[in-house]
Amino acid sequence: MVGSEFARRSIEESPVPSRHELGARPTGFTRLRRRLNVQLVLGLALFSVLLLATVFASVISTHDPNAITTTGSLAPPQAGHLLGTDSIGRDVFSRVLHGGRVSLQVSVLSVAVALVLGLLLGIPAGYLGGRVDQVITRVLDVLFAFPAILFALVVVTILGPSIRNLALTIGFLYAPRMARIVRAPTLAVKEREFVEAARAIGAGDLRIVSKHILPNASSPVIVEVSLALGQVILTETALSFLGLGPPPPAASWGAMLGQSRQFMEFAPWTVLAPGLAIVLSATCFLLIGHGLRRALDPRERSVR
Repeated sequence: MVGSEFARRSIEESPVPSRHELGARPTGFTRLRRRLNVQLVLGLALFSVLLLATVFASVISTHDPNAITTTGSLAPPQAGHLLGTDSIGRDVFSRVLHGGRVSLQVSVLSVAVALVLGLLLGIPAGYLGGRVDQVITRVLDVLFAFPAILFALVVVTILGPSIRNLALTIGFLYAPRMARIVRAPTLAVKEREFVEAARAIGAGDLRIVSKHILPNASSPVIVEVSLALGQVILTETALSFLGLGPPPPAASWGAMLGQSRQFMEFAPWTVLAPGLAIVLSATCFLLIGHGLRRALDPRERSVR
C-alpha cells in the first residue's frame, strides 16, 4: 500500500511533458516552411512573373509581335513602344513576351522527352544491373561523346527548323544525363530493406519500381528537371541564334539576338531586351533547382 501510494503521488506530481518535449510530428505547413529557402522562394517568384507574362502575352503586349508599325525601324523606347522597335519596325516589347512562349514551350517539351527517355534507360540500368546496366551505360557513354551543339545542328538541319523538331533534338541531347541521374538513386534504393521485404512477400518488379523505387528516387530527378529547364532555354537560344529555331516570323529570343546583333551599337535595346529575358529565365530555374536541392537533400538540411 505504501509503495503504490508513493507511485501514485509521484505520477501526479511529475510535470506533464510539452508537445515540443514529446517531439510531436510537425504539420504539413510546418514541414513546408522549414524546407523553404531564399533561393527557392526567389526562383518561384521570378518563375511566376515569367509564366504570367508569357501566358497573358496577348493581353499585355501593346502590338502584334509580327506587325510592322508606322513608327519606323529601330525607333528608341517611347510611349507607344516601351522597348522600341527592331530593324523592320516590329515592337520589341511584344516580341519579347511572345518569344517567352516559344522558349518555355521548347523547354517543357525538351525536358519531358529527356525525362521519359531517362526513366526508360536509367531505371532498367539501375534496377536490373548486370549485363543490362553495362550495355545501357556504354550507350550513354557514346552519346556523351558527341558534341551537343554539333549534333543538334546536324539533326535540326536534316529535320527542318520547327518547335517540335527543336524540342525532340534537345530532349534527346539531355536524355543521357537524365538517365544517369535516374540510375544512381535506383542503384541505392533497390538495396534498401523495404525493397527486399516487398520482394520477399512476392511483389513483382513493376510494382516494386512504381511503389518503392520511383517515389524514393524522385528527389534528385526533380532537382535535375528544374536545372535542365534553365539549361534548355540557353540551348534553344543558341540554336535559334544560328537560325535553327522556329521559322520566321515566329518570335524567339535567340532569333531576336541573331537578327539584331549588327544594330547593337546604335540600337542596343534590340539586343538588351531579349538578352535580359534569357538571363532572368535561366536564373529563375537555376535558383529553383538549387533551392529544391537544399530543401530535398537531407545532407543540405542537416548543414543548415
